[in-house]
Amino acid sequence: MKRRRFRITAVGLMAVPAAWAQAPLLQDGAAALRQAQTAWTLGEPPLPPLSLPSFEVGLGGAESGGLYAPLNGGEGLGQGIQGWGLGLQGRYVQGGWSLSATVLGLRRHDHTSGLLHRAALAYQGESGWRVALEQGPMAWGSGLNGGELMGAAARPFPRVSLATPELELPFGRWRAEAFAGRLEWNRPIQADAADREARIAAQASGMDLRRPDLYGGILRAAFGTQVEASLGAAAMTGGRDARGQAAPAAAQRTAALAELKVRVPALASFTRAQGASLHLSRSAAPLDRSLTLGPGRNLAGLRLVWEGWDLGLEYAGAPSRTAPAPPTGPTYLADFSTHGDPLGSAFGSGAATRTAELGLPLFLEGRGRLKVVRAASSLDPARGDSWYLQTEAQWRTPTGRIGASLASRRNRAPAPEGRWGWALSVFQAFRVF
Repeated sequence: MKRRRFRITAVGLMAVPAAWAQAPLLQDGAAALRQAQTAWTLGEPPLPPLSLPSFEVGLGGAESGGLYAPLNGGEGLGQGIQGWGLGLQGRYVQGGWSLSATVLGLRRHDHTSGLLHRAALAYQGESGWRVALEQGPMAWGSGLNGGELMGAAARPFPRVSLATPELELPFGRWRAEAFAGRLEWNRPIQADAADREARIAAQASGMDLRRPDLYGGILRAAFGTQVEASLGAAAMTGGRDARGQAAPAAAQRTAALAELKVRVPALASFTRAQGASLHLSRSAAPLDRSLTLGPGRNLAGLRLVWEGWDLGLEYAGAPSRTAPAPPTGPTYLADFSTHGDPLGSAFGSGAATRTAELGLPLFLEGRGRLKVVRAASSLDPARGDSWYLQTEAQWRTPTGRIGASLASRRNRAPAPEGRWGWALSVFQAFRVF
């Protein structure tokens, strides 16, 4: 009975169920999104927001070194967020209103900085409408390396969000989401950018458009109980160059996504799984404001879920396009990224990836996850292929939870940063109430 009470308390106070959790506190937002994807494969509704107040204190941090190694589902840890220190996380709900925040105080290189990692002030009415001022990870797309349009690898950015209730129509159940936000003032050029040296030179000459606006919308439709389709787009516009001049209209960039998800009960029965699903998508990020899916990137993936285990397999091709010409005017040199991490897939839209992911139980009632990725850039073959490995583990403790995520990447060809790199996050969280 005591053990049962402990389990109920842990589930009630933790931000996500331990069965699907990643490293505690730091990556709870990404873990909740991944759990929602698993719930869809199982044909279950996503878990509703917790109605009980909660508060946690944690110790830990994140770091990285060498060749750029993104932390899948890392919410910017290791790249946009580095250092070691203290974390505070709490949530309060009253009626349709909810307030939540995760605050980090991290020390690195004799400098301590405070960071609002995640936050949300939201209202959800009984009809299903939701409006929020929030900063948290997103999942616009079902890829194993993050949503193709908006994912959870990058550090979250502040935005205003709106979600509609599900609307029953004769040809499906429809719902929509939209957001409007703004990225940081001085965005670093992504380490995996094909023409990174040329972009850095253009940035030094003042051609980078800073603090751009980012807005987008996605329409989701469910057909019966087995099929869901999505169509979404995100646009980057506005901002100013180094001289304070406003961005020209021609600088606007638009990314688009079309996705189809299908549950496959016959495959689940054949593999003796609790659930099985396929996801197919096409995404594109042209070098102008065109709303198009070409030249695009195709993705196909499979998920299987058993009791305590889950398996994901995925292939994503690279878009059939040539490397962009050197910039000649003000433009968004960091593309769709924030703090050095891409906003969509963890390896960017210009890489072809083959991914295998396994979730498994560990000793002492722990949970683990292992991901292997083979990535290759079509825009810069000189960088060669790279192998990527990410491991995660988490355990419940009598006072909370402890866990870690470690990513390692090895490039087959020499790179400016070397052949090998890593990223790490580790934290222990203590429940206060």
